[in-house]
Amino acid sequence: MNKIIILFGLGLFTQLRSQELQKTMIPKISNEFEKITIQDSKKKDDDRCIETPERRKEIFSASKSEYRLSIYYENSFYRSDKFYYKNGYIKNKSLSFNMGSPVGILYHFDKSGKLIKEENTDEGYHFTPENIVEYCEKNNIVLPKGYHESGFYTRVRKDVLNGKKVWVIEYLIPDGDIQKVV
Repeated sequence: MNKIIILFGLGLFTQLRSQELQKTMIPKISNEFEKITIQDSKKKDDDRCIETPERRKEIFSASKSEYRLSIYYENSFYRSDKFYYKNGYIKNKSLSFNMGSPVGILYHFDKSGKLIKEENTDEGYHFTPENIVEYCEKNNIVLPKGYHESGFYTRVRKDVLNGKKVWVIEYLIPDGDIQKVV
């Protein structure tokens, strides 16, 4: 009887731990309209980085055609990317895994703020970001979480090789070379 309770407790603990990891690892985005307000017109074309009380890094940048807001979460392998038209209305938004490729749904909006397309960026890929995290943990490959200003960190991206959709992991090995796993 004690063994059954222990196994049930262990199973419940594992399920709760998995749910907790999901909450901390995967930020939520929605298909809802957003508008960004540019407060300081003198500096609106400069890159800016702020740290929020929730310990997120928000990087704002501007180009001639659009604004971009990237939000890095301290305890996450993901960041959210939001692009805005010059009128401040959302252009598109998605999550990116490991500072790289979009994952999940990429939402596209027209200049009036109307949702015009939902693109599944995972279609055709046989591995999920969670599979990549598991692979890296199993093979002692350190994946960075949150924002990093400089240096080489393990990079994970989606690619197409010989017509097949694949994930590519690039990481440093002890002799200082970069190892590439497809």
